[in-house]
Amino acid sequence: MKQYLQTIAEIAFNNLSSDEELALNLHSEDSEFIRFNQSKVRQNTQVTQHELSLTYQRDERSYRATLSLTLNQTLDNENLLNTLERLRRELPKIDPNPKYAPLENNGTSEVYKKSQRPETAEVIQKIAEEFADTDLAGYYCSGPIRQASLNSKGQFHYFENDQFFFDYSIYDGPRAAKGFYSETIWNDADFKEQALQLKSTLAQLKKPQLQLKPGTYRTYLAPMAVQEIVQIFNWRALSRSSYEQGFAPLKKLHQKEQLFSAKFSLIENNSLGLNSHFNSQGELSPEVLPLIENGELKNFLVSSATAKEYNLVSNNADSGLWNNEGMRSGEVRAGTLKEQEILAKLGTGLYLSNLHYINWSDPQAARITGMTRFACFWVENGEIVGPIQDLRFDDTLYNLFGSELVDLTERASTFVSTSTYQKRTLGGIKVPGILLNKMNFTL
Repeated sequence: MKQYLQTIAEIAFNNLSSDEELALNLHSEDSEFIRFNQSKVRQNTQVTQHELSLTYQRDERSYRATLSLTLNQTLDNENLLNTLERLRRELPKIDPNPKYAPLENNGTSEVYKKSQRPETAEVIQKIAEEFADTDLAGYYCSGPIRQASLNSKGQFHYFENDQFFFDYSIYDGPRAAKGFYSETIWNDADFKEQALQLKSTLAQLKKPQLQLKPGTYRTYLAPMAVQEIVQIFNWRALSRSSYEQGFAPLKKLHQKEQLFSAKFSLIENNSLGLNSHFNSQGELSPEVLPLIENGELKNFLVSSATAKEYNLVSNNADSGLWNNEGMRSGEVRAGTLKEQEILAKLGTGLYLSNLHYINWSDPQAARITGMTRFACFWVENGEIVGPIQDLRFDDTLYNLFGSELVDLTERASTFVSTSTYQKRTLGGIKVPGILLNKMNFTL
């Protein structure tokens, strides 16, 4: 794919005059989707698509267009040059861009990542065997995703990640427990262990359901629940542009009026390989960027456009086609809590496996709300008593990651992006479980 992209890019760039600039961004995938229902394969689908975005610039104006590549050289060359001509015609109709920035050569690079996993047929067999006695529904997705950013100034960055994930739930009538498996190396023992734990969780759901009153409860949040909460940081909380415009959930943290727990650290960790090492402008991202370190805010995510507008220093966050000053490869640092000690350390309280409907309830106070979901339990004296009816929580990030944080598990889980709307997306997050002294529930 890289060589093909270089070939058609050269044709487009050679067609430009001296006062024209052109940037190209590629998103490409060769994906396989295996859908399961009642623990059997119900659909096997292959998706291959290659999308090329063009940004044409001249006279302090910018205009974008997108086309699909067929990998037929003659046809793609023709479509590309026709699209370029259309951009030339349309550009004079728009006003100059006050945030116009000339293209720059941000260098060249290539990175290839590939997960070690069995062939798809073998994966299907492993899933079928492991869950033969279980009602399972979900899907397995694998295959390479590619991103590239190049321009007429000589820039060429290419990233390819051949990864997989298995996103699934197991059922017993109306009861369900949710699982997710995605690693750089498929490990049979780990997969079997997760399956056994999930089946054990489902068995616990057969116990009588408990209805709890609103109030505060000691709470353990499993990694899947934690990642749902941490994703709220991508809802403009870490964006410097949003902060400058008045949307500032972390204002008190920034001004050191309040701090998170010294046990809480959040970083942008591009060494995880969950996303490309460059943004849509082709600017290289730091290998590791501390965002919140030992409870203190160290960095917002700052794009070059934001840096220029507010006279700041950019850390090459994205503000273009792929992201808007959000984390692309986030990681919450693990703690010291051992998995076998979770229930004992929880004592009496809530064990929450999963959350959903997370949203801001009062963003300026860093207050969020959400609902419990799959396999959430009431625990007494370190023993699961039974599942709970759904609860709504409403609490601040300063409580959840600050004053009420007791510990984080020493083992963290990786959750790659499962978004497949129109196309698969890169990105993900790595998080541990979290034990809280108390969490506030309102309904």
